Order: sequence, then C-alpha cells, then structure tokens
Amino acid sequence: MITALCPVYLFRSSGFAPSGDTVVSVAPLDRVVAVYGNGGVVGEGGLSSSFGGAAVFKNDDSGECFIGVWGARNASRFRSELRAHLQIDVIKEAPDARLAFWGAEKERPKKASRT
Repeated sequence: MITALCPVYLFRSSGFAPSGDTVVSVAPLDRVVAVYGNGGVVGEGGLSSSFGGAAVFKNDDSGECFIGVWGARNASRFRSELRAHLQIDVIKEAPDARLAFWGAEKERPKKASRT
C-alpha cells in the first residue's frame, strides 16, 4: 500500500512573539489528529496537551485546516514525532492559510518521570 506523503510546513511567523521571527511547523489537521488525538475547538486538543499549546491555520476558501506548534524546539519535536508515524515531506514555506487562532496553557506539560 502506497501512502501519500504528509506535507509538513516549516516557516517563520510574526504572529507569536514581539521579535516577529518565530519558527512554526504545521501539518494537515487529519494527519496530526491521527498521531496526537482529537479534542479542542477543531481537533487541536491532543496536540495542545502534548506541547502546552497549538496553532490553527485555516484556508478560508477551501476550509482546509493545519495545526501545529511554534518555537524551534517544539517544531523540531513535532516533525520528529510525525516522522515516527507518517512519511512526511517538509515544505519550507507557510501553507496557503491564515492564522485562525493559537493558545498556550499557563504551564508547560510536565514530562513523565521514570520510576
């Protein structure tokens, strides 16, 4: 069975920090939900639980949604975890979509301790 590559967008955005140069990585909503689970307003809940926040980009014409994370370390971890479950194609530009909303929890999730 041949599976289509999952496009993962890697770009910089001015919408997340005063510096205006934040690394962002997003992928199509259905592919991210398949890896992280569902929940939230559009399905970003599982991703948000894993990273302490999520960003949602939406193409108003097609209705296509992309969800992901911001920050260089988060973006790298996001791509690595997607790569472990899917065949990905990293596209070094923003998707044809606008930032619809983003949110972060007050505290980052704690890593599970090994006992």
